[in-house]
Amino acid sequence: MTSLTSPAIARPWRAGTVPLAVAVALVLAWLTAALIWGDGWSLSVRAGALMLPPGFFTIFTLGYLTWSLARSRPVAFEVRDGAFVVPPADQLSAAFATSVLSGSTVVAGMLLFHRSEDTLGGLVAVWYISIALTAATFVLRLLMRARGTGRMLLRPEGLLITYAYGSREIPWEAVSGGPSRTGLTEPRLRIGRPDLVRATGLARHGAVKAFLPVSDAWVRREFLTDAINYYLAVPAARVSIGTAEGYVHLRRVLRA
Repeated sequence: MTSLTSPAIARPWRAGTVPLAVAVALVLAWLTAALIWGDGWSLSVRAGALMLPPGFFTIFTLGYLTWSLARSRPVAFEVRDGAFVVPPADQLSAAFATSVLSGSTVVAGMLLFHRSEDTLGGLVAVWYISIALTAATFVLRLLMRARGTGRMLLRPEGLLITYAYGSREIPWEAVSGGPSRTGLTEPRLRIGRPDLVRATGLARHGAVKAFLPVSDAWVRREFLTDAINYYLAVPAARVSIGTAEGYVHLRRVLRA
């Protein structure tokens, strides 16, 4: 295994694990304490214990999310296992997950605060639905993180793209048009030979376009699209993909 990336991004899939684990532990401890001892607390203590921690969780995790989104993504690939690897942005998935989790604690706090009070049934139902939706979103984010959504591999034979719902193996020969360097939407590949593309999971077979999940990838969009367009334009250079020499050559060509 050869790695030419800096230590700061060499193992990005571990990023965000500690904040996510701490957030889960704090929320579980808070819920446990509230469920076990909450009924014995006075009204003022319950108001503080059930409302202030969710507010703190929310402010903390929103700050963590803002900081994560503001970080510059690297202009670099990992070089290993005969491929140029675009790692998933696990630090962002962890930040989104903790934000969703902290938001659900606000609703949970309101529900726990009023569980022994005369509360309108419809309002309680809305709270339960909100908790269920946020819990489902949190679990979905964890599954996306476990799957490695956003990971892309550039190989001599083509691209392997991991989505939240499946994956696609796209040979270079199947691509008829490269991705856009800039834009507000995810860059897309035009597929001229959909019969050559292999798809797994819920990724659609026979698609004439395939998007690159750069929002979930820990690499700068411009660097990724420039690299793909270079290999589409210069087929002879593809044999060096996944090698240290090929990576040095690519960075020199792209002036990265």
